[in-house]
Amino acid sequence: MRRKTLILTFVIIIFSFIILNRLFISRLPICRKLPSNTPSLSTLTWKDNHDELWKIPEWVEQYNVSHLFDWTWHKNSDYKRCRPPITRSPQAETCSAGSPIVVNNALEFFRSHPEHGCVVDDIARLPNLIPHPLPRTRSLSDTCSALNIKRDWILCNKPQVELDRWLPTTTRFITVAIFNAYVDTGHCHPDVPGTIFTEYATYHLQRWTNKWCNNDPIRQIPIVEAQYQHSELIDTIGNYLSAPGHFGPQQLPRLLRLLATAPKTAKVLVAKGGVADGLIDILVDRGVVTHDRIVPYEKQNPSYHYAHIVYRSEAWPYLSDARNSHYVHDRTDMQLIHRVLAADKQGSHTKRNLVILIKRKIGGTRSIIEHSNVALFIESALNKSKLANDLHLAIFEAHGHMREHIDLFRRARIIVGPHGAGMMNILWAPPGTHVVEVGYTDGMRFPDMYAEMSLHLDHHYWICKGHGNYAEPIHIDMEDFTFIFNKIIYEIENAK
Repeated sequence: MRRKTLILTFVIIIFSFIILNRLFISRLPICRKLPSNTPSLSTLTWKDNHDELWKIPEWVEQYNVSHLFDWTWHKNSDYKRCRPPITRSPQAETCSAGSPIVVNNALEFFRSHPEHGCVVDDIARLPNLIPHPLPRTRSLSDTCSALNIKRDWILCNKPQVELDRWLPTTTRFITVAIFNAYVDTGHCHPDVPGTIFTEYATYHLQRWTNKWCNNDPIRQIPIVEAQYQHSELIDTIGNYLSAPGHFGPQQLPRLLRLLATAPKTAKVLVAKGGVADGLIDILVDRGVVTHDRIVPYEKQNPSYHYAHIVYRSEAWPYLSDARNSHYVHDRTDMQLIHRVLAADKQGSHTKRNLVILIKRKIGGTRSIIEHSNVALFIESALNKSKLANDLHLAIFEAHGHMREHIDLFRRARIIVGPHGAGMMNILWAPPGTHVVEVGYTDGMRFPDMYAEMSLHLDHHYWICKGHGNYAEPIHIDMEDFTFIFNKIIYEIENAK
């Protein structure tokens, strides 16, 4: 009875919120038609020397990623036509857009509505390896069952021959330019900002939240302060902003795709704080972007942004089925990140001599209770092997700048760690690295994100059994880990 009452109360609260929100928007004045101008190239800060401005960035060729783009609007000088037929200032007061449409298929929409924007790039994703690699374990079926992921992980429940079309389910990447547009601060979910909208349309190019409002139009047109108004703006922000497990594998590839294909004159809206700041520093070091272009987006002080042209990139097509929608951690994205941020410079070679054990804060969520035992076992196993002089144990506790993290993981031969932000650093590990992720059994389902990332980076990805709750310290199954680690050592010894 009590449960039914709680459910009923929750439904009433949600329904009341919807009604109040609708009433508030309905009481707003309808947005006025603002004066417009026919822009010149100079209005958008574009220069006359198009050949210099629009050439493929040097870093694209330097890091060997040009094949990951189609250069759609560079062909036949299409970029000259991809600018607003008219430019407008943002609304001077909060108002209602009336009945905006929702755009999911930008490719189709801009073909029939070129006055609203254009397609900047449209490229097929890299093909997966055939057959698609599987996680390695003592027994995949037994491990998937023990960690309660048999029904949820596609890697656990689909035939290997079918994995290519599931991981991911999307087939292309598109980059678009949208005219006279706003960037949302999270109308549906406060941790999922970045949706682009205008008075005519809301552009949901991919489904980034499972909340009921995930594909709703944005009707409320906000006031935008002068400091947040731009001629051109690259919109890279997304779910959970600077959180390590999300910025690195999800927002960073979007940022790189946009920096490769959008004009150098565009400002770049990027999440501020956490790993985001460190990774931007590295992109500056490697000649990918300059600090003067960066516009920081702060989660604690979110602001709407407006630009005559807003650029956005997403995986295509839009996927509405929450259970069968896999559009992140694509092989294309993982290869792009690794090549640009971690690849060896031409003529150099990094010595791979480390076994990295990731240590979370003692007593913290998913910290391994038996961490000391694991470290002692690794050192003992190395000393007894033929690799005693070749491999050395390093404990990673996320100290120092992101530059140091990348340098460390580029030297990895084996990486061991529990599920968590530290595992993001597998992005920097070379192909052939053995990655052992320790799972858990209770609370939030053990996610498959690092499995997909690792396999698309051509690592040997292993799942080790663990037990405990997502929000608490966990136990590692030492018998399972012993088997896995000894197997890895055997394979490395016999590969020499």
